[in-house]
Amino acid sequence: MRTRLGVLCLTLGAAPLTAALAHHSPAMLYDLTKEITVEGIVTEYQLGNPHMRIYFDVDNNGTIEKWLAEGGSRTQLMRVGWTGEELKPGDKVIVRGHPPRDASQKLIHMEYMTLPDGTERFTEDIKYNEFNDRRRRPE
Repeated sequence: MRTRLGVLCLTLGAAPLTAALAHHSPAMLYDLTKEITVEGIVTEYQLGNPHMRIYFDVDNNGTIEKWLAEGGSRTQLMRVGWTGEELKPGDKVIVRGHPPRDASQKLIHMEYMTLPDGTERFTEDIKYNEFNDRRRRPE
């Protein structure tokens, strides 16, 4: 009986930690000190949780690579006007952001996206360079 109670307490105590681990810093996967630009054709667009995602095909000298661009959270982006209707399969996009720490991965932490009409939009929750500038300022 004591063992069951102990297991139950541990399980209930650890459950809230899963939500905290689910929201991770982009610095875990992406090199925030570098910036890349990738151009491709949208295959799927999701303004969902936990992040905006764009799956797109990139032509690398005749070889089609499958890429994933990950942006900010649905809630934050909807507050600034994103609707989920911005893109459709077949649209050409230009994505600017941070490369993955593992260079073999076809991922980008998207900060800006140029839509098919040429409009560039911010796609993240915060501007990391401005955040770091504020952190470094002496008080």
